[in-house]
Amino acid sequence: MIKCKTTEESGLTLVEILASLVILGIVFVAFMTIFPQMTLFNNRTETKLETMNEARVVLEEYRKVKWKIADLSDNRFISDGDWWTERRDSKTVTIIKIKKTPDEGPKLGETLKSGVVRLHRIQVYVLKNDRIISESFGYIQVK
Repeated sequence: MIKCKTTEESGLTLVEILASLVILGIVFVAFMTIFPQMTLFNNRTETKLETMNEARVVLEEYRKVKWKIADLSDNRFISDGDWWTERRDSKTVTIIKIKKTPDEGPKLGETLKSGVVRLHRIQVYVLKNDRIISESFGYIQVK
């Protein structure tokens, strides 16, 4: 009886293990660079949502008031060409502009008939570091 000597070479060589580690390292580094960018994007989105909500709150606050032309001509507002402008300073700067000429309804000099209102465009800008972060617009009634 003759015995054949066979060797089983199952397993990985050192070169194969090192090559797989290098490939895994490259994939891992590429994957890890995504996370800081995702965090930055999430922070920007959160800031944008906060300022959009702030602008929306200001719009709702102005819509609830029953405005008269005299209210818009007081010291709170600055007459700026075709707009009345108000500036609010808090953690962000909010600039509210109300258009002097109505978009709907009779002109300012004309008397209002019963049930008729003037709709003036209102622009709300939220600024941070003198840069507009968010802006919104709507209409308010002026009698």
